[in-house]
Amino acid sequence: MASSSSRVFEVDRATTVINASNKRIYLALEAMQALHIGTGDLITLESDQQDTHISVGVAWPSLTLKSDLVQLSPATMLSCQCEIGDKIHIHKFQGVQAVATSIHIKPLATLDYPVNTMLIDYIKETLIQGKYVNVQHIFEISYHGKPRRFMVERINDSAVQEPSLIYEIVRPTKLHMDNLPQTTSPNKSATESSTNKVTYEHIGGLSEQIKIVREMVETPLQNPELFLQYGLRPPRGILLYGPPGTGKTLIARAVAQETGAHSIVVNGPEIVSKFYGETEQKLRDLFDEGARRAPTIIFIDEIDALCPKRDEAPSELEKRVVTTLLTLMDGASETKQSKNDRIVVIGATNRPNVLDEALRRPGRFDREVEIGIPNSDARLSILSTIMRSIPHTISTDDMAILAGKSHGYVGADLAAVCREAGLKCIKRCARQSDSVDLRVSMEDMQEAMGEIRPSAMREILLEVPKVYWSDVGGQSEIKQRLKESIEWPLQHPEAFERLGIRPPKGILLYGPPGCSKTLMAKALATEAGSNFIAVKGPELFSKWVGESEKAVREVFRKARAASPSIVFFDEIDALTVKRGGSGDGGTSVADRVLSQLLNELDGIEPLVNVTVVAATNRPDIIDSALLRPGRIDRILYVGPPDIESRCEIFKIQSRKMTCDSDVDIQELAAMSEGCSGAEAVAICQEAALLAMEEDTEIDSIKRRHFLKALSSFTRRITPEMLQFYADFQKRSGLRSL
Repeated sequence: MASSSSRVFEVDRATTVINASNKRIYLALEAMQALHIGTGDLITLESDQQDTHISVGVAWPSLTLKSDLVQLSPATMLSCQCEIGDKIHIHKFQGVQAVATSIHIKPLATLDYPVNTMLIDYIKETLIQGKYVNVQHIFEISYHGKPRRFMVERINDSAVQEPSLIYEIVRPTKLHMDNLPQTTSPNKSATESSTNKVTYEHIGGLSEQIKIVREMVETPLQNPELFLQYGLRPPRGILLYGPPGTGKTLIARAVAQETGAHSIVVNGPEIVSKFYGETEQKLRDLFDEGARRAPTIIFIDEIDALCPKRDEAPSELEKRVVTTLLTLMDGASETKQSKNDRIVVIGATNRPNVLDEALRRPGRFDREVEIGIPNSDARLSILSTIMRSIPHTISTDDMAILAGKSHGYVGADLAAVCREAGLKCIKRCARQSDSVDLRVSMEDMQEAMGEIRPSAMREILLEVPKVYWSDVGGQSEIKQRLKESIEWPLQHPEAFERLGIRPPKGILLYGPPGCSKTLMAKALATEAGSNFIAVKGPELFSKWVGESEKAVREVFRKARAASPSIVFFDEIDALTVKRGGSGDGGTSVADRVLSQLLNELDGIEPLVNVTVVAATNRPDIIDSALLRPGRIDRILYVGPPDIESRCEIFKIQSRKMTCDSDVDIQELAAMSEGCSGAEAVAICQEAALLAMEEDTEIDSIKRRHFLKALSSFTRRITPEMLQFYADFQKRSGLRSL
């Protein structure tokens, strides 16, 4: 090891602070100057014992130590095998540091805490903060409220393990924990070997689905004779379907582990081969292996890629594969019938409707189990299950709050939230130099939830402006009706169930332009906490036949997948013009789009936990079929603001501006009779521009500027326009509900 001149120091009392990998070595300033050592320089320490032990650290100045003393952490003293009063040699390291590709560590005490991936990540982050290690290096972290010590056993798996070699730890460095002592905790340690085993206890929020799967799988595998003695054929297969990330693959793996059956796990696309007949042979080999090692579970993930509908198959290969699988699941060979009775096929897909119909009948896939989007109780169960193996300080009540806020999150999304919260906790703890306890907090979870969006919403993620009810001046009755329709079903579902009523399915806001219809929709998206999908009416139209209807279906498919959700149609009159207006005797694109929208709102497939909010200033051209109860349940007229509402609007705007004390809000509200909310805001903007025209250095907007803006302002809402809406209500028989 290349080094500069060294010096002997006496070990002073140990430091009690657990810092970044315990690397700071405190020296007197004059001693550092004598050795030409700067703050943060890498130094090595060698004990003055017969059996020399070497440690590594960074130099740090102390203004209180004597020049012949050095202060070490307890972990560094253990590395050097020295005590207070012992002599050690200190060198400034000037060699070349190798990069550690892998590090093997071991704990120095009996484990009384779980070893999981979060602990491994925390240890690695701590070592990265310290940057350098050598073999036999001992370091200390705080975990579960106590200091925990570990030693570096091996680096880079090389044959030569010299303590004098210094290694740098980087992000790609792999960290392994070897030679784990037996844990004294009654709980099972979540080590690497045990994390690979998935049991029913590892699955949260799917108790009913697990019960069905167990009934369909366990008895046919373990006691098929029960079926045969009654002349019944044991169930052959089960199909799990639902959105991605809901736990289909997890259930299949858990069933295989719990039943003790031989499991064969394949992914649909990996079976497909480019050579003629090889794909079918691979399938036959799977079933032959299952028969030899029965009882067997054959799990085929993404089965839709393997067995699409034969009528729509792009080539002959798909048709042959489907036929082969049908034959194998039927157990055509009588000689293998008894063995095949102890084979169960589990298929998983998020596109069940593209599977060939012949597969979806009893005798093949006997039962289809939907693994859907979890509700609030299921999300609480999932979070509790995941957080069982993660040290945290989150109470049961806080966990319920997180579950209630995570609308549309599937199990994989919640696992990603917990993982992100763990990483935030690890980085926060590793950055702090004092002793901290590695536990995920409620703040970590809330920050992580803000970054992880529901998987169903990622492709339609919208940056909705943060608009609150307090930003909408007046219109208190309209705001209350919107809260009742959107927020109450989420906050008080038991009340709706108790009274035997369903929440409103659709709400129409109509009125003159500029009266806060779109602004209230933005506030609703912010305040309700639901997933929000905004659709501009004309953007759904396409020149290609069928594409417009498909776009409407896709909007509602995503809304169902991310429920509870709000679908907001701005300028809905562009989509829902009265049918039969094309004049060519045929069906126009607009007619087909309207028919599709009506079916989505109130068709065969129910619209659950999805609310449609629409806005228009032309209600007279909307087809009457849309405005009936069951589709649009509430029709709300949003008229020009009254004097109290205008006063509130001016107050909201004046808080954002620098107004003189002579500005009277009540006077402005009285003088702006007949103005819409947007026009009231425009008056404030005009007054500010008039003030700047007068003097660009002016300190505030005066009353005279507002009066001048009012005197020159032209109102866009005319009496004829208001009469139009009044006449519409009379003609249509609709009233604001």
